Amino acid sequence: MRTGEGSFRNGEPYLRVGTGRPLVYLSGFSIEHANPTGVGRWVTLSTVRPFARAGFEVYFTGRAPHLAPTTTFADLAASLADGLGQQFGEPVDVLGHSTGGSLALQIIADRSEAVRRAVVASAAYRLGPNGKQVQRDLWRGLEQDARFRADQLAVGFTQNRALQRLLSIPMRLVSFKVTDPADPIAVLRAEDKFDVYDRLPDIPTQTLVICGARDYFWTQEMFAETAHRLPRGELIVYPKRGHNIVTSKQFVADVVSFLERP
Repeated sequence: MRTGEGSFRNGEPYLRVGTGRPLVYLSGFSIEHANPTGVGRWVTLSTVRPFARAGFEVYFTGRAPHLAPTTTFADLAASLADGLGQQFGEPVDVLGHSTGGSLALQIIADRSEAVRRAVVASAAYRLGPNGKQVQRDLWRGLEQDARFRADQLAVGFTQNRALQRLLSIPMRLVSFKVTDPADPIAVLRAEDKFDVYDRLPDIPTQTLVICGARDYFWTQEMFAETAHRLPRGELIVYPKRGHNIVTSKQFVADVVSFLERP
């Protein structure tokens, strides 16, 4: 399967997989503002190849490096929308997961002309209560000693306090020192202020919101509100899944069905 690498006009890196109609896949929060390597690259390719096999040329896309500390989500959206316009010359399909889903919503709120159809996975019109607290804790940790503390994410995976404590033990093992925390801090700050709730009714883009009923970074009401306030919004909920829905075969099937609909 054909693969390649590059970056959009303003520096957003992408890993390209497959041939066919372009599908821009906006990644979740990441520490490195570069294309994934090593195990991360293997995981990424495993995630996007099903879309390539379905006939898309997938552009797995992160955030540009060297962000200003004052960067807003509107800045990120404008930068990427300019890059998409220059790269493709026409509206393209955009799929965003988690932080990438927030960014997809910001793009269709600010620059809907850049997007043909949008898929918002595991994200809503603003951060949920748990998501906001987790990201602020991550942000403070990075500012304090440049450590990414993965155990802080446990509250998004289960509501059971005992299970949260158990989960946090192995997750501490994947906590690590970040060489240059400036870029992830800038994104965490930007998403902390992200909120397009009032703008949803004015967004013309046909949009699919997909979530897991066991995703506790947001509330289920927030996912539903996001879809229902969009004039052309749709909602799919997976009852037994949590935040990481993108590895599900059903997720791929639902996204492809939505994007290929006449």
